[in-house]
Amino acid sequence: MELRHLRYFAAVAETLNFSRAADRLHVAQSALSRQIRHLEDEIGFKLFVRTTSSVRLTDAGRVFLQSTQKLLGQLASAITTAQAVAKGTIGELNIASDWRIPMDLVPKTVQKFRHQNPKVTVNFVDLAVADQIEALRAGDIHLAFLPDLAIGAAEDFETMHVYTSDVVVVMSTSHPLANAPTVRLRELRKETWIVGQDKPRRSDFRTFMLQLCRPAGFSPVFGRTATSATGLLTLVGAGEGVGLLPELVIPRDFDGVRLVKTDCPPMKMYAVWLNKEPAPLIRRYLDALQAEMKVLFTGSNAKTTGSRTGAVLG
Repeated sequence: MELRHLRYFAAVAETLNFSRAADRLHVAQSALSRQIRHLEDEIGFKLFVRTTSSVRLTDAGRVFLQSTQKLLGQLASAITTAQAVAKGTIGELNIASDWRIPMDLVPKTVQKFRHQNPKVTVNFVDLAVADQIEALRAGDIHLAFLPDLAIGAAEDFETMHVYTSDVVVVMSTSHPLANAPTVRLRELRKETWIVGQDKPRRSDFRTFMLQLCRPAGFSPVFGRTATSATGLLTLVGAGEGVGLLPELVIPRDFDGVRLVKTDCPPMKMYAVWLNKEPAPLIRRYLDALQAEMKVLFTGSNAKTTGSRTGAVLG
């Protein structure tokens, strides 16, 4: 049985006239009659009682029509819904971010996006930076916000630069270099470095530190571990060591620490998505993101250039 058999049957059943049904379907009446006979032969019972002057449904035909109309209605609804998803007018958009990295831009953009696309459901997924790449490839999320160190040289992603943040040295107010306008990383080669890490045995932040310190000619000596930027700042303020952080993750007016500029390259943050499936919803959101970025950064001091490096907390 083919889908066209059901459509042919429904047309005849609804008009009770083979000629009018054939006109509706744009087929020859003889072909329509032949297909109805094939359908009756396949299902094993008569659908119509035919006379020279009329056509009527059999009792079995009436029951079969109800189910057929329901099935065809469900199919039409499925096609309409899938077309809307394909066009990006309805559906779900799963956005991930490590919410320990302040991203005021994201909720502002989503609020505007929801207003423009009321039939789209936006879901926020709280994932550590190191978990987002795997989630993108698994299809669990559609869009991530990642520093470029986490992206690497992956060729299966597309990216859009969102903003850039300076990487600064965090040290206690009692540190000898706390009041310096800037400090070279090699001047801190004998320091103990506080590590940011959200899960045991995860080495993302250590990798970031090693990549930054290697050009300065030393390998950092790691001290205690913090599970958040605030925790790292607290340990630094207590004199446990120094740290490196993107300026954007550091709370304003945090007592007991100084932020000192360094010769480290800045961190660049990107919106990231799989390039094999440029879903319309992703494109719609990126359009909203770009529009919001223009509003937010026009006339601001936000940096938009820098080398491809980044910070990972977790």
